[in-house]
Amino acid sequence: MSAPTPEQIEKWKAGRAILKVNPTILDASIGKLSAAAQVPAKKFRDLMLSDEQDPAKMQALGATIKEGISEDIKKELEAHKAEVHKVLGIPA
Repeated sequence: MSAPTPEQIEKWKAGRAILKVNPTILDASIGKLSAAAQVPAKKFRDLMLSDEQDPAKMQALGATIKEGISEDIKKELEAHKAEVHKVLGIPA
């Protein structure tokens, strides 16, 4: 995975700001997931809502959320991630 460009970082920050203003914006999308995928999806949403600013720490916390998740759930979360990016205007 290549490092994000400054433009991608700014779009991610803007998407994060949208989520912080409207934290329920992803609820419908999360609700479509299987029960097993909803738990980590909510943790990822909560991570985006957190005040953490260090990209390395956020990446490490994201990796921790993924630990022990089955491949099927990982695939489901990847599809959900694309939907999240679309809703928040974040480049894929």
